[in-house]
Amino acid sequence: MLAIHQHRRPEKPVDKDVMPASAAFPDNGDVLVPDMFSSILSVTPVQNSHYDKVKQEADAWIAETLGLNAKQAARNARADFTYLVSWWAPCCDAEALRTMVDWQHWAFPWDDQFDEGHLKEDLYGAAQNIIQMTSILDDCHPPVSRAEDPIAYAFQRASPALQHRYKSYMKHYMLGVLGQVNSRKLPVQALTIDEFLVFRRGTIGVMPCTVLVEYALDIEVPETIINHTSVKTCQEVAVDLVLLDNDVLSYKKDVLEGEELSVIGILRSQGYTLQEAMNEAGNMIERCYRRWDEALEHMPSWGAELDIVVLTYLDGIRNIALGSLLWSVTSVVSFWTGRYFDKEEGDQLRKTRILRLGTGSKTSL
Repeated sequence: MLAIHQHRRPEKPVDKDVMPASAAFPDNGDVLVPDMFSSILSVTPVQNSHYDKVKQEADAWIAETLGLNAKQAARNARADFTYLVSWWAPCCDAEALRTMVDWQHWAFPWDDQFDEGHLKEDLYGAAQNIIQMTSILDDCHPPVSRAEDPIAYAFQRASPALQHRYKSYMKHYMLGVLGQVNSRKLPVQALTIDEFLVFRRGTIGVMPCTVLVEYALDIEVPETIINHTSVKTCQEVAVDLVLLDNDVLSYKKDVLEGEELSVIGILRSQGYTLQEAMNEAGNMIERCYRRWDEALEHMPSWGAELDIVVLTYLDGIRNIALGSLLWSVTSVVSFWTGRYFDKEEGDQLRKTRILRLGTGSKTSL
């Protein structure tokens, strides 16, 4: 697993040109967003009981490891990656939960270099970074202690099969990120929604998380089952739900920051009005639900013992989508992390599905 000590120390934040909401949305209108807490995401979420303990330890560790100042450490604590993953494997032990958090502490800042940072339009620099990172996946380190490297230490618990699967998914993710940098040279109008989804599934970073969840749940799905069409479909549905929900909820932030590479941005470039684009995103989410149900209908039985493993795995990857949605919008009873909205906006969005435009200038943490 990628080690935290390979991560670049965050640079001093640079003020970005963020368009005032009044200018970006001069009509000061509202838009109805899809119902994202329905069908397979309508289940009552269960949070891991180790959340408080692991959050405190993980936030303190990453702040010390990366030498964050007080402001940076507070910003990271508000992002609350422990909250994000605490829904993925509710019954896992604290060490497994901590591993998932530490991965997020690596992944989000690393990914931001290509989304909003210095590698956003630097294809050569992005390629060099990814070559370096993928080479780390193939090296052979002697056994390490938890004090030396918590992520590498925890990963020693994983079987060789899980380690191989993780490396494969990580390489696919990194190559997807490189493709994203290259795609910025193309006009948004040049991409169809299907073409966009194909490469976006690689850039959203969900597939490596499916292996983290598998590890946290202390299961191992045989490769022959992982490669079955029905299981692959469920994986793709989980990925699509994360990216669709993200692109809906981040719309206001994306417009304010001039980001067009999103499902809503692509649809708008094809002539959809904003409400039509949101409605179409809702249709795409509904199709995800139907694909999941159809995959289960056509999924064979592999015997009682393996069926339990497969169903546990499917619950886990479904919980990745649910946890991401909860993290972006709300906790069970009230808004929590403020990823895209302030508390009042988040509460109202969950209750009414109305995204209010033309007010504030909320950007990501």
